[in-house]
Amino acid sequence: MSGIVALLLVCALAAPDELSLDSDRVVAVQSGRLTFEPGGSVVLRSSSAEYSSGFRLLPPQGRTVFDLSGGRYLAADVESLASHQQRLCLQIRGEAGDAYAGIAVDPGEKATVKLHLPHDFIYSHPPGAKGVKTLDTHSITSVAFLVVWPYEGQFSGLIHCRVSNVRLTGSPDFARHVAAARYLPFVDRFGQFAHGEWKYKVHSYDELRADLAEERSALKGAPSEWDEYGGWANGPQLEATGHFRTEKVDGKWWLVTPSGHLFYSLGINVVKIESDAANGNAHPEWYESAARSAMSFTTWNLREKFGKSGFDDDYYDLVLKRLDSWGINTIGNWSDGALTKLGRKPYAVAAVSKPDSLPYLESGFYDTLDATFPAKMREAVSNALSTAGSALAKAATDPMCIGFFIDNELSFPTDSAYYEPYFKACKEAIDAIAPGKLYLGCRFKGLRNPDALWNAAAKWCDVVSVNSYVNSVAVFTDGNYAAPKFDRPVLHSEFHFGTMHRGMFSAGLCPVGDQCERARNYRRVVEGALRHPLFVGSHWFQYRDQPLVGRGDGENYQIGFVDVCDRPYGKLTEASRATGETMYNTRSQGD
Repeated sequence: MSGIVALLLVCALAAPDELSLDSDRVVAVQSGRLTFEPGGSVVLRSSSAEYSSGFRLLPPQGRTVFDLSGGRYLAADVESLASHQQRLCLQIRGEAGDAYAGIAVDPGEKATVKLHLPHDFIYSHPPGAKGVKTLDTHSITSVAFLVVWPYEGQFSGLIHCRVSNVRLTGSPDFARHVAAARYLPFVDRFGQFAHGEWKYKVHSYDELRADLAEERSALKGAPSEWDEYGGWANGPQLEATGHFRTEKVDGKWWLVTPSGHLFYSLGINVVKIESDAANGNAHPEWYESAARSAMSFTTWNLREKFGKSGFDDDYYDLVLKRLDSWGINTIGNWSDGALTKLGRKPYAVAAVSKPDSLPYLESGFYDTLDATFPAKMREAVSNALSTAGSALAKAATDPMCIGFFIDNELSFPTDSAYYEPYFKACKEAIDAIAPGKLYLGCRFKGLRNPDALWNAAAKWCDVVSVNSYVNSVAVFTDGNYAAPKFDRPVLHSEFHFGTMHRGMFSAGLCPVGDQCERARNYRRVVEGALRHPLFVGSHWFQYRDQPLVGRGDGENYQIGFVDVCDRPYGKLTEASRATGETMYNTRSQGD
């Protein structure tokens, strides 16, 4: 009997009650409270998300594991019974680790959470190569519905949803299996996974060239209600200062364009021609093409797409038209300076990040109590923003520059005495070197931070920025739900959703089931922020998928608006367009 036939037989013999939500098999976790309903659904309530509150499903009687080998996805229906947007995560565990997928649901909404099952009998790869992180799906030890990565505070009704119809869907993708003997090389000449097939896979340079004309003819202009900055042209006329600024209007914080219109910053980070090229010389056996020190597949693909080497200006023009068409009004952090220098779209940029010239503690954080710290921070910012002809020098006076970040995802000490001197010095440096520009903070790592840290940031930052990979920010501290209670604009400076589509090996930090779910979750997280009184922007990380074999630190996430061959993800771009067209009405009306 062949291996595949045997596996199909195992799948066919899987017990029909494998995943039923029976009262004797569902166990509350942490503060989760459960109500069992006729028909096999479970209502989950919790006032706290601490330590992954929710419930676990136990294996059938007499078993110690679940056999989930018979489907492509593990899925369940989730219905919100709360008056606010909420989030939930479906998680499985095996001996080799875990896998999960998240979902956000609006009040009264019912949707399906889908977890792409990483079968070891399909996605395994030989030692020394790259591939999908797999689990033995014949022996899953835990299935759970949890609120992970907590950031919400405690309040009655934080979690109130109905979970039902837990099931396997789709057939395992046996065609994706590659025998170890023929796995190498696994990266084709375009930077794609060599052994898979999918609808948008590129097979020839002619396809790349055809993409350009086809896309150019399909691109739309910016939404009609936008002003020249992407602000709300049909909204109230406020004071025009020639720079971006902040203002609280009708109880909600906003950015305001230089011409005096309300502005919500919908952005994409790392808008670059090339990013994170891998070192091909480290593993030349991985590649169909000749290995080089920098495997610059994006650059090579764009050169063929535009039919010339000097394509930068043409590509930047295409990118700017794409952003308009996709409903994106901001170029986010770590983008090409040559693109921001064009001055055609608002942007946010890092002034400096951990400059060597400043005093540091042994922990790696700045010694902000050192008497020289303020002057040295100002000097570092001045040096960065004063280089003649540079993008940063232009940004210091450019009306299109929203403002400056300093640093990214710092590890702060526990001693709160270091917090306020840090933010104060950064704010004073920006004000001195780039007067009129906003100080956008340090891009906190996650939404769970000490009150003293939030409050110090809120005191000195014009906008507090935070990178957080979650399905919803709707109940983040707003003075009603959770501490700390501060009143300052907040920028959601990084978020994303990913899958393992188009041959990619990892779905990123916030996995979802498929491209439809990427689009749906994009809309939900941005809509949650739009309805929140503090948020003034949402920036996606990042413009392009990371390299198949990973960037320097190994990240190889399918998180882009475009893939390595510069082909957009249509469902996501459609969702961002729809969001951009409606965001000002959503934020101003609150529904």
